[in-house]
Amino acid sequence: MRSRLKAALKRALIALGLLPSRYLWRNPFKIIEFEQLLAGFDIAPTDVILDIGCGGGPQDVLLARKAARLIAIDVSPAEIDRAKQYAAAYPSGHAIDYRCTPLEKAGFVRHQFDKIVSFSVIEHIVNREEVLRIVSEVLKPGGLLLFSTDSMATMTDARLIAKHRSDHFVQTYFTAPELHALLESHGFGEIRVRPIFRGGYALRVFEEALDRGLAFGRYSKFWPLLRIRLEELFMSGKDAGLFLCASAVKLP
Repeated sequence: MRSRLKAALKRALIALGLLPSRYLWRNPFKIIEFEQLLAGFDIAPTDVILDIGCGGGPQDVLLARKAARLIAIDVSPAEIDRAKQYAAAYPSGHAIDYRCTPLEKAGFVRHQFDKIVSFSVIEHIVNREEVLRIVSEVLKPGGLLLFSTDSMATMTDARLIAKHRSDHFVQTYFTAPELHALLESHGFGEIRVRPIFRGGYALRVFEEALDRGLAFGRYSKFWPLLRIRLEELFMSGKDAGLFLCASAVKLP
């Protein structure tokens, strides 16, 4: 009886547009990263969007609710399977085209996408020059590129930096000037790169979470989520953080 009521409630919340929700995610850093990366940018109902390195894909069911079409790619078959299962559990109203492929073998055509997004992926990519060349090619002139990346600029503990690099297969920790120059060299303008998770509390929570695999409880995440958000409001003058968010427009 309880399981039927739970299923009925879930269906009702989906019908009302209250599910899926980013607040179901357990990692408060991922919730804020998603919010910050998309802040100030609208998704049009005509947009065709590409998500590079979609992972388990919880962000895609949110993006697909607003876009005309969303294609999500990842090199891991396990992650693509996980993303498909998540999308089946929380239907977005628009089908998501999941593909297990690296970008350079995806076969996308020139000027195919209105927007390209990527959440903490570029730091793992060895051939990032080739990837950005393809991104520039398949994005329409005037199209928007949005991506985040690890920076770890405020972390000073060498052991934890090494652990993060090893556990998460990080190739490069970027700085804002490096990202700006990289995007400019591939034909992008209106470039904006900004740090997030700039405060001492965010750093402390992140460092403590590293030793438990960045795992957070379903409900215990809400206090750090709230406090990190509040802390960010007072960090406007600080130019370094744990992550970077970048936006850029493809020039004609």
